[in-house]
Order: sequence, then structure tokens, then C-alpha cells
Amino acid sequence: MTEPLYDIGARHGTDKAGQRQLLWIYDRFLAPYRQAPVNVLEIGVLDGASLRMWRDYFPNGVVHGIDVDPATTAHAGERIGVFVGSQGDARFLDHVVRSAGDFDLVVDDGSHLARDQIGTLLHLWPHVKAEGTYIVEDTHTSYLPEYGMRWREPGTTMEFLKGVADDVHAHWHDRPVLLRDCESISFFSGSCVLRKHRHLT
Repeated sequence: MTEPLYDIGARHGTDKAGQRQLLWIYDRFLAPYRQAPVNVLEIGVLDGASLRMWRDYFPNGVVHGIDVDPATTAHAGERIGVFVGSQGDARFLDHVVRSAGDFDLVVDDGSHLARDQIGTLLHLWPHVKAEGTYIVEDTHTSYLPEYGMRWREPGTTMEFLKGVADDVHAHWHDRPVLLRDCESISFFSGSCVLRKHRHLT
């Protein structure tokens, strides 16, 4: 029997398991691509547990991590690479894309600040492959003053993502659209999952 994503995450000690329960949700979206040669990017390496989780979940995939701490390069290994730099640095993100290629899965578990969550999504979305998945984690910080955000305050990550829901319905309105090729957006407690259309135009 195939080991569930949650069990793999718990085995490696990632905080995506446990009380957060995010991995059961992600498994619903990612299971169909589990055996594919996917290219994964996670922003925020910490102790490397999530990188090892993705490596084991996608046995034919390659996993890349981004972190500002040079010490996180110690977590590079078989099918795992680590880039040192800030997600807020557009030139650094361009370097990552040039080196790693476009991605089937991007997980933003980085600074949790609106400027980075929104800016990174806009910068990397063109480099998400057709049918790819982009996950913004820790969206709950949009409600926390210590992150410079508050409930329904303009400019928060959550208010931006609510606008992406309008993008999904772009053929029903004539308003500006940022992510026209976003097929779906799903909200969960502390996380948001965006999927790209199968056919890109």
C-alpha cells in the first residue's frame, strides 16, 4: 500500500503534519501526479523535513528549496537542491527558474508577509506548468497585526487571493485579470491551493 503524504510528513517531522493537518488536503490535489517526474519548489527550508517529505512522496521527482539561511544547504542531497536567497528578490527568483526550470508544484512556506506571498506568486506563476499547483501557506497571517495585516484590510494576502477567485470567473466579467490561466482556487484554514489550466492560451 502506498504511504500517505501525511504519514511521510510525520515520519520526517515536518510541521505540515500534526495539528495543521494540511497534508491530507494536499494529497487530494497531488496524488494523481505522484509517480510523475515532477519538479517541486518549496520556499522556506528550515530543518529540511518538508524537502525530504516531497522527495519521498514523488519518487521520480526533483525537489528544490529556497531559504535565506546559508546553513540550509546542508539539507541538499539525492534529488534535493537548495538555493540561498530571499523570495523578495526578483533577480534571485529568476536565477532559481533558470537553474531549475518551470515547476509542477510550488509551496510558499517562506516569510508569511504579504509583500512576499503576493510578489512571489505573481513572479513565479508564469513558471508553473500547465495543470501545476501553487500553494500559499500560512495565509492566517493576513489576520495578524504582528505581520502588518488585519481582517479584510486592503493589501493583505487573503484580500489578494479573494481577487484571484474573480480571475477564475474571468469569462463572466470585463474587469482586470491577473491570473487568467488559474483554473481553480481553494481555501483551507491557513492555506490556499491554486491550480493552473490544463491548456494554456
